[in-house]
Amino acid sequence: MMPRAFATAASLLLLSACHGASSGEAPAPTSDAAPGAGPPVSASFLPLPQKVALVKCQELFLTPVQGTASVGGDTLATGDVLATAGGPPSTLDVQGSGLLVVATAQVPCDTAAARHLVRATQAPELTFMGGAMHAHLDVDDRAVAPTAYLGRLAGTAAVPEHSHAGSWEILCAVEAAGTFTLAGRDQRLAPRTCVSVPPDTKHVWKPDAGSNLVAVQIYAPPGPEQRFKKLSVEYAASKDEAGAK
Repeated sequence: MMPRAFATAASLLLLSACHGASSGEAPAPTSDAAPGAGPPVSASFLPLPQKVALVKCQELFLTPVQGTASVGGDTLATGDVLATAGGPPSTLDVQGSGLLVVATAQVPCDTAAARHLVRATQAPELTFMGGAMHAHLDVDDRAVAPTAYLGRLAGTAAVPEHSHAGSWEILCAVEAAGTFTLAGRDQRLAPRTCVSVPPDTKHVWKPDAGSNLVAVQIYAPPGPEQRFKKLSVEYAASKDEAGAK
């Protein structure tokens, strides 16, 4: 049986529309929130331009999913990720046109200031599930993001029931049409929608026929994304074996 706290979280966090205001400053979490209080990671879609708050005890991820963005002298193309943490509270003035996914993860409040720009071209494409699914493990380095993983997931395959021991998952769908089942509850997953999955909670993805999933995926703490490497190696080996026959 799923713990009551996670069952409650699942009912509250299953699907949330992730539309930001058309302009102005993105709402910031409470700056004095202690790490470990509530879900350690959150994410939303925000239109550009946007002002995004950097607050205490959090790491911030910015990734354009449509268009381009510029912040602090850096230009971010679609799929690039800016990860920043530590330092005093401040506000990032993010210019450009298009759509951002903005995610925050809790970090120790004494985390040293850090800023990393990860280009979309740095992470190779991993292919698995018979060639129907693809992943880019963009922020897969504990030196860049010690408390969370962020990457891209795309494809047409259904994902059977599974859970992630000890890790929260957030899936922000850029493109999607199908049913996401969390803790036995069915909901539609549509574009610009995020689903939040508590640890050890069973979930299933069933795409509509002919539809394609394009999403930003986050795990906190990192770990579950490592299975994509194994699945990709197994798929490559199966292709080599088939070609040798």
